[in-house]
Amino acid sequence: MGTGAVFRVDGLRKSFGHIEVLGGISLDLHAGEVTVLMGANGAGKSTLVKIVSGVYELGGGTMHLAGEDFAPNTPAEAIRAGVVTVHQNINDGVVADLDVATNLT
Repeated sequence: MGTGAVFRVDGLRKSFGHIEVLGGISLDLHAGEVTVLMGANGAGKSTLVKIVSGVYELGGGTMHLAGEDFAPNTPAEAIRAGVVTVHQNINDGVVADLDVATNLT
């Protein structure tokens, strides 16, 4: 794991049927940094987030959280491990009448 990396993805793969949608993604996330996933529609950003958050099963590769193997089978497992998805769209799990802090808890 890289210096200061609290989350690491190495060689992550995901296929739906015979179509490979993620082919060997590697990524280190470090404490105190902001990371942005950018790319064209269909690039695999949402698929990666869904794997990390336990919505989709890991197709290959490894994930480590705080130096430990990490492969949540459900969103509840990811949340218990401290991994929470903050959605970009207001309609994706955000309650408009609540403040930011409340929406993140």
